[in-house]
Amino acid sequence: MSTQHRGNLFDLMRICAASAVIFSHHFHITHTASPTWLHSDMVGGVAVMTFFTISGYLVTQSWLRQPKALAFLSKRFLRIWPGVLFAVLTNVFLFGIFFNSLPTADFLAHPDTLGYFRNLLLIRDYPYLPGVFENNPIKHLMNGPLWTIPIESLCYLVLAGAGLLGVFRSRWLAGLAAVAYIAFFLTARNADLTGEMQHWFEYPAYFTYGALIAVFRDAFHARSGRLLLLLAPLAAVLFFGLQMEHTAGLLLLPPLLIHIGSLNVPALAFLQRGGDPSYGIYLYGCPVQQSVYALWPDLAFIPSLMLSVALAAVAGYASWHLVESPALRFKRWFQRTPVAPQAAP
Repeated sequence: MSTQHRGNLFDLMRICAASAVIFSHHFHITHTASPTWLHSDMVGGVAVMTFFTISGYLVTQSWLRQPKALAFLSKRFLRIWPGVLFAVLTNVFLFGIFFNSLPTADFLAHPDTLGYFRNLLLIRDYPYLPGVFENNPIKHLMNGPLWTIPIESLCYLVLAGAGLLGVFRSRWLAGLAAVAYIAFFLTARNADLTGEMQHWFEYPAYFTYGALIAVFRDAFHARSGRLLLLLAPLAAVLFFGLQMEHTAGLLLLPPLLIHIGSLNVPALAFLQRGGDPSYGIYLYGCPVQQSVYALWPDLAFIPSLMLSVALAAVAGYASWHLVESPALRFKRWFQRTPVAPQAAP
């Protein structure tokens, strides 16, 4: 029987990743130059890679437990769409109205405001609103990080499609499919080779790697320490010696992140009792940062960053308790089917 490897560090890792996105964006939002030794955009990139890796690992296990497309997609919808819905509503009717140079009626009737609700389709992102944050360094920007949500949604659809095609009936077939996509990315869409990062291919590669580990999770957890000892020096050579940071990151980050996330640290168990604010922190980080700058443009970088993270955390916990957690209660409607057996060898 398969062991359920679910440590208590995944929530903490996601909170840290969401906070890292705020940190990375804060240099741009406040028009502050980052130190020469710090690649702030890379920090944000690694944070997003963390989200996709963990998602691929945990969501694939959800499919393996209940391989029903309708149930799977319904649960994924309940996890991401209610949060986006309330983020879009607050972006328009709270932040948008309060921090706007246009008359409220003109703002609400503006075509770009109406177009902002297209974010709810989860097909592409629409991060700007008319008239907002006119005096900020990035004017009209309301919610930049929304661009990752359509990519995440695509990953869910592809995973469900693979499941419907029977890919997960054999772990070796599932593994072959995952390795094939990762190999395709590394050889055809890899920024180390093309010179341009292609988000719609790179982040799904991290999701796919997480899914691959989920399919072979027992074998992975039995050998993860030795695997990391093997991969770490190879990744170091690629990163520092050959300047192939995208290849090195994909090689090492997913197994490292899942190894750490699967650890059980009793001293940190209390972090799970308050819920998971990471998604809300991610969704509200940018509008909070823009608002902090609009209200206190002369505030120094560190205090401004700390205030933004603190307020985003409050919004994140509010989103979890008032929106996300209540929405997840409807998952019970889709859990009436028997638990499926583990994928066969």
